[in-house]
Amino acid sequence: MKISVQISTFNRSKVLEKVLQSLDNQTLDKNLYQVVVINDGSTDNTKEIVKTISKQVSYELILINQGNLGLPTARNKGLINTKHEIILFIDDDVLADRNLLSEHYKIHSKFENVVVRGWVNHVNELKIPDRPKFKLADFSTSFFWTSNVSVKREYLIKAGMFYEKFEKYGWEDIEMGYKLRKLGLKLIVNNKAIGYHYKPLPDLSIENIEKILEIERKRAISAQIYYNLYKSLRVKLAIGYYFPAKDFYFFLSNSQIYPKLYEYIKKQGNSPFRLFLFNLLKKMYYYKSLLANRYIE
Repeated sequence: MKISVQISTFNRSKVLEKVLQSLDNQTLDKNLYQVVVINDGSTDNTKEIVKTISKQVSYELILINQGNLGLPTARNKGLINTKHEIILFIDDDVLADRNLLSEHYKIHSKFENVVVRGWVNHVNELKIPDRPKFKLADFSTSFFWTSNVSVKREYLIKAGMFYEKFEKYGWEDIEMGYKLRKLGLKLIVNNKAIGYHYKPLPDLSIENIEKILEIERKRAISAQIYYNLYKSLRVKLAIGYYFPAKDFYFFLSNSQIYPKLYEYIKKQGNSPFRLFLFNLLKKMYYYKSLLANRYIE
């Protein structure tokens, strides 16, 4: 039994380099895993970085290039191009703890029909800390979160692979979890399988604020697609379409509070309070976009 570590990437070559280096410092035997990088049409030097790293590491490193077709297509291409039994998904900004792979491998050696979710520990610096510290952002109720999750390849195939119409942003992994749950798989959380998710403090320049809000709009579109696939209560709860959340945020986003909050955030300097208000603005914009076309009943 072997692991295929699958990393889909777009224009993050500097961070990806550190991620690939961290995967060379594993306690699991190098003959028991490979790393597959799916380059989703990057315009930076991702290809060159991966080729250089492949000559430096002692594990098998495979590079797959495609146009900018989106995460679901990239993930499916990675699945097609491996025969390894276990698929471990991590993001291109997740540094691997030295025991990450061995801890995933250990659970799959003991249990069948399981999804193994590791601890995604958020860090502000691009390095592995001496000792992980739990943050509120680490908490997750997701059944399947591709920042650090593994499952047997056969179950991903049985589930129909990733739904490729999630081409905007987000929900493709959550929807896969929905399908795996319907197949009868159980979730095991292993907090010894740690991935360090590099999340620097956001740049709240005017230009970057607009980019982040655009991501929220795309996330809302994908949420609509997810709901329309199943129209279930579980999906409604997952995308946040329930009382009082949807009513509260929709009211805020259509009131004078929204433009005033937006102008305030643009003018203020960096501070924890500004970041708190910006997260509120993001939430409002997500619900504004989610409810804009009334696709959800």
